[in-house]
Amino acid sequence: MILLFSHMLTAAEDNAETVQSDASVLRQNGEPDGYLTLPVGDASIDAAFIPDRLGKSYGKVLILHDSNAGIDSPGLVNTLRQGLPEAGWTTMTVALTYPAQANIHLSANAASAAQPTIAASEAAASLPDETQTSQDTTEEQNLLSPPDNAARISAALAYLNARQPGTTVVVAIGEAASLTDALAGQLGEKRGLIWIRPDLELTELPAIMPILDIAPTVPGRTNREAVARRVFMKQQQVTTYDQRQITGADYRFYGFEPSVLSYVRGWLTKQFVTEEKS
Repeated sequence: MILLFSHMLTAAEDNAETVQSDASVLRQNGEPDGYLTLPVGDASIDAAFIPDRLGKSYGKVLILHDSNAGIDSPGLVNTLRQGLPEAGWTTMTVALTYPAQANIHLSANAASAAQPTIAASEAAASLPDETQTSQDTTEEQNLLSPPDNAARISAALAYLNARQPGTTVVVAIGEAASLTDALAGQLGEKRGLIWIRPDLELTELPAIMPILDIAPTVPGRTNREAVARRVFMKQQQVTTYDQRQITGADYRFYGFEPSVLSYVRGWLTKQFVTEEKS
């Protein structure tokens, strides 16, 4: 009996070790291809970097994801960051933050009803000093506030420029399109911008040129926002603007990711690779 019990304990320990090692493997396999932690000031954020897989690098592409997405979201982000390196483009994605949805607050009356009644004099005596409270709150907010998108993108561009010189192209998806004008001063002379279903209304010329604008179009309908952007660029006599509308694609281009990748690769080749070969 003692030998049998000892054998059972040994088997249990072996199983525990196996489970622990499997969990470790799962954690490692769960990281996206090229995952890295990018330092931004005193904080660190998630990013992913994939060098070109062609053997001849034409430049680098910084992919800015939309809200409700991440550095390796299924669909457009994953397709672009994995597909462009096969065409000679280094890719990088960086985690961005977007305003959260409005919070639902509990009723103040319900909360106060659950609290015991306190005399006014006792309540006043228990209040902390107003100045000290304000200072403590400000310091706490500074410590807890994550880096803003401008700092995140600036750090990503610095990392890319340190790893590889040359052409820099920014791909902005959805709401990220509104962040791109601020990047103009950090890009070199050879640069470009790709909008994918940009969530913005043009009132002045973008700071980064040339531009490829990819938009979804529902069959039988007109994408009014895309048409407005094209008309605005024509009115401004911009010759470095191209637009591609993909008929049948929905808001997130589900099922049409290969088409988007094809347009992006073709435009990159036309703008930045052909001249190098000639």
